[in-house]
Formats: sequence, C-alpha cells, structure tokens
Amino acid sequence: MSTINANPERVNATHVVELSDIAPQTPAGPALLSQNLRLLQGVKVTLSVVVGAIETTVDEVLSLKEFSVLKVERPVDQPVDVFLNGNLVARGQLVAVDDNFGVRVTEICTATAA
Repeated sequence: MSTINANPERVNATHVVELSDIAPQTPAGPALLSQNLRLLQGVKVTLSVVVGAIETTVDEVLSLKEFSVLKVERPVDQPVDVFLNGNLVARGQLVAVDDNFGVRVTEICTATAA
C-alpha cells in the first residue's frame, strides 16, 4: 500500500486492520428522521424547471447566433417538469411573477409517475 504524503518530513505509518464478521441483524427502533424532519429544513437542494429538451448536432449548436430560435418538441399546453436534485418531483405551468418566470405546481409526482 502506498501513501501520498504532502509533508515528506512526516512519515505516516500504515497497517492493516482486521475486522471481525458480525451477524446480520434486523433493524429495530424508530427511523432516523421519523419524528424530527426539522433536521432537514436547512439542507440546500436544487430545484430545476425543465421546459423541454432538444436533440441536435454539434454543427447546429456551433452555428447558433444571437436571436436564433430553438424549437423545443413540447406542446405549449403541456406542463413543465420540476426536478429536485435531478429527480422528477412535480409538474406545473409557467407563470409570470413580477419580472421573473415562476411555476404554478399542478401535480406532485409519485415515484411511479417519474
């Protein structure tokens, strides 16, 4: 086993640790977050709203100019997808909120709807 040492004057000793096998056990007791979801309230996540996707070639991308229009193969009346850290969690309608886009959630997705 090799050890990378950023400080060549300090030598790290390495050794193999033997771990004994343990018998499998059935999990017991309350779930970690069953009663205290407040532990997660400050966790940062990323919500992404996806209008659609386009399949194209590199040549077409390289030829894009200012004011080019990319046609997304998605009907105007079809809801947009809302992803939480890459997982589909909702669908909704695009709306205007002051000078920004917004999404009015119209459907919460279940695991089978994704």
